Amino acid sequence: MREKEQKILDTSLKLFVERGFHGTSTAEIAKTAGVATGTLFHYFKTKEELIDRLYIYTKENILNEVQDDYDDTKPFKENVKSLWLKFVCLGIENPYKFNFIMTFHCSPYITSFTKGRIEEKFVELLEVYKKGFKENKIKEIYDELLMDCFWGNILNTIMHFEKYPEKMNQKNINLTFELFWDGLSK
Repeated sequence: MREKEQKILDTSLKLFVERGFHGTSTAEIAKTAGVATGTLFHYFKTKEELIDRLYIYTKENILNEVQDDYDDTKPFKENVKSLWLKFVCLGIENPYKFNFIMTFHCSPYITSFTKGRIEEKFVELLEVYKKGFKENKIKEIYDELLMDCFWGNILNTIMHFEKYPEKMNQKNINLTFELFWDGLSK
């Protein structure tokens, strides 16, 4: 990715989260990113294309951070917890990325093609859970419900600790995982 394109994406991420889609102009994005408005339109023909690409970029970035974290030598629950914690820590450390996803996941500005394309990449995460089905460790549920429960718990955990940062400690983080695990395990 080119440096200017990267600046535009990083800047628009922050501005879209803080001000929303309609509250953020392309001129403001370009100015804040330190590029000409024409440069922005060189990379993204419309604001809708920009936000669609930002959605892919953000989700891919998060996915790249957690890939290849499964260790066959560890117990299944430990692997699930490791993956879950990685997502939660990323969300706490990078709140703009997770807030953007929460805000724009159901947005009409994100095309169904984009949603489908990026969700396909998250299917690999399901492989971790399918091992749990085979080992009879977790309830067998359909893929979409499993992903929604997984993401819902992670996002709610992140939002909870954003709201109550004084309660963020290892004991409470472990408690939130155990609540998720209790709903999942047999």
